[in-house]
Amino acid sequence: MTSLPTVNADRILAKPMRGRVHIHYDSDDDCVVFIRCNGREFHIELSPFFLCNSPLITSRYHKFIATVRDRGEMDAEEEGDSDEEEGDSDEEEGPEEIQASFYDWLIAVFEPVFSKIAPDVPSSFDPDMIQTGEAKPLLSEYLFPEIHRCRLESENDKPFPIHMPDEKSQFSEPLCNIRPGLARELEQYVKFFDPSAVEVSFGRPRQALDDKPTRVLVDLDGSGEKTTCFFKEFGAGAFISLEKELEAHLRLLKSNVVLEARVVRLLGVVAAEDGRVAGLLLTYVDCRRENDGILDGIYLRRTSIPLRERWVSQIKEAVQQLHEGGVVWGDAKADNVLIDKKNDALLIDFGGGYTEGWVDKEKTGTKEGDLQGVERIVEYLFSEGYEPASSDYEFDSASE
Repeated sequence: MTSLPTVNADRILAKPMRGRVHIHYDSDDDCVVFIRCNGREFHIELSPFFLCNSPLITSRYHKFIATVRDRGEMDAEEEGDSDEEEGDSDEEEGPEEIQASFYDWLIAVFEPVFSKIAPDVPSSFDPDMIQTGEAKPLLSEYLFPEIHRCRLESENDKPFPIHMPDEKSQFSEPLCNIRPGLARELEQYVKFFDPSAVEVSFGRPRQALDDKPTRVLVDLDGSGEKTTCFFKEFGAGAFISLEKELEAHLRLLKSNVVLEARVVRLLGVVAAEDGRVAGLLLTYVDCRRENDGILDGIYLRRTSIPLRERWVSQIKEAVQQLHEGGVVWGDAKADNVLIDKKNDALLIDFGGGYTEGWVDKEKTGTKEGDLQGVERIVEYLFSEGYEPASSDYEFDSASE
């Protein structure tokens, strides 16, 4: 059986930045993937144009790019494919397996570049120093890391990792402009914080070498006491969704919604000195591990009926409190409900939007639409029967 060329490499601390793949609009066969290694970012450009006389590598790349485009596996008869290249087992690979395999191979190919450019871990990213308190990493170090532009080339199915030290990445800093008027209004209710004033917090220090963090510590009121917040990043170019969400939170800040309402609120904004926004500081929810606490995906067959009824009651109460305060949830669906470790439900995402199947399109952004969404959440919660878990583990046991 013929297989893709392998690369022998020592194990290195490099991981793909999941969800960050840029496909060129002028040629959807070209893309850029983002690899994080020892606190640095590597932007690796990929294109069949640079894969010379390399049918095996080209085939693997085409399969990868197809899954990124959500087109599923490439047809076995597509140009560049062959029955010999990787055996019949590849036909059973799903999109996630194809992407994981490609990333593993690509990281191995670029191991010489990683070893040369990022041979050590900066103190801010060093798990041991974070564990002892010697290092207190800042959000600015994660938002603006050292970036290196690279390209994959090959000839006769032999890969060549190319580092382009004199060429800057085509991707701009992860900052968005917002309207000055919106910023002035927001500053009446919440503070704007420079990324260097936001400390990153890890449940496990080893996470420091993973993708960009979401749990941060901020002195919200200048008292010297830091509050744990959830950092929601908005990359460059996401100004439309950013402004919509900021406007929604502004309505919530201006409203009469009671403080006790089980909704995630805006606590601050992370922005550079010139006013460009990096992201939002939101109420931190210590979520259940299962499905990261997102209701849409929690295993309902192991969730007792009384617990589901509790979630329904909390969701309905929160929506009622929003409406009484003059605020619409806007995109009512199970995906916008978080379940914390105490098994309480909280509403998130007030930026509006429409998700087919939860709210009728003509009712989007209305109180009627919210109520319809809640009823469909109820239908979803009771769509599965209950099967008691084994005595040694309970999925729905609340922690005090």
